[in-house]
Amino acid sequence: MNKRLDEVLVRIKALPEEQQAEVAELLTDYVEASETGTWLTVDQVAEIERRLEGEPDYASEEEVRAVFDRLTK
Repeated sequence: MNKRLDEVLVRIKALPEEQQAEVAELLTDYVEASETGTWLTVDQVAEIERRLEGEPDYASEEEVRAVFDRLTK
């Protein structure tokens, strides 16, 4: 094991249980992201997928033309 990682693990083990759980979560997220190449959390991926399933939230070509027409007159 990398010496620096070993030293950090000793320090982490000295933290309160709640902080150890937070560090474990962060490390788990990091390892999973590096394995999959996805640097988003599961919640972030779910939110993106949810938004992609819905109606697009951008203006149609006609709506854009109407705004330009109104602004350029």
